[in-house]
Amino acid sequence: MRSVSLWFGVVVLGVCQGSGAQDTVKSGKDASATAKVATQAISRDDDAKAIAALVASFTKAFNAGDAVAAAATYSEDALVVDEQGERTEGRAAVRDQLTASFADSPGSTIAIKVDAQRFLGPDTALEEGETTITPAKDGGVPEVTRFTVVYVKRDGRWLQSAVRDEVVHDLTPHDRLKELEWLVGDWINESQDAVVHTTCKWADNGNFLLREFTMKTRGQPVLSGTQRIGWDPVRSQFKTWIFDTEGGFGEGYWTRNGDEWVIKAEGVRQDGRHASVTNILKRLGKDRASWQSVDRTLGGVATPGVDEFTLVRKPPEAGK
Repeated sequence: MRSVSLWFGVVVLGVCQGSGAQDTVKSGKDASATAKVATQAISRDDDAKAIAALVASFTKAFNAGDAVAAAATYSEDALVVDEQGERTEGRAAVRDQLTASFADSPGSTIAIKVDAQRFLGPDTALEEGETTITPAKDGGVPEVTRFTVVYVKRDGRWLQSAVRDEVVHDLTPHDRLKELEWLVGDWINESQDAVVHTTCKWADNGNFLLREFTMKTRGQPVLSGTQRIGWDPVRSQFKTWIFDTEGGFGEGYWTRNGDEWVIKAEGVRQDGRHASVTNILKRLGKDRASWQSVDRTLGGVATPGVDEFTLVRKPPEAGK
């Protein structure tokens, strides 16, 4: 089954502008030429907006898993060539392939990076760029594909006429970790019993995220530690390593479930007892997240979990 990343086409808004007013009086021929250029500029602006609207429709349909609506952005005689060179011809065939792909990878979302776009004529536009498809589950490993799209204008409407996809080089650990980049910053949780402060930043090489945490009660530090998050290419999952100031250590793996990350970890306390836990981290917005610990054991004995609490991002200090 081919990935859903093979089936899309987008374009960036482009604006052409005409020349400014001139002090000299133009001849009738020059004035006519200037008017023609201005008219073309306005037309190009309108065309770019129309293509942008088509892109918005395609993206909405793609993210909703609506193969019929997504296929409607293609011309009747559209041609799609995937990175293996396999051809899909016609809107109906594209619709069928999209239907199968959405069923194979439900809930996937698309992100587009446009590198170049230009009009080749009054009814033709070309675009090149890169798309990233992120699955809704199975670790959320993104798939990146290069694309070239030709748009044509038929009966006053822009449509995708030809789409070609190409293989992109393997993603680096840094590319993978961008999915967790929202963690970077200072976070705090305050309760009646304790204050937990967490700081997350990129490692110098950019291939790991580093988190440091400090817990205080009555204003005094009682526990602190560090965490390193990286990409495990063998298991195709994020892996975390944890060390606390009391001498304990552990490791765990991350699995994505929608907006939630489930982190199953095991470790050893400073006294030699084995510990295990399942932590659930959920993003609630740009500056808020929730944390919960369940299925906790220590020395083979079940221990109470930690009720869900909210983490809030600290605003930057004045002057920074």
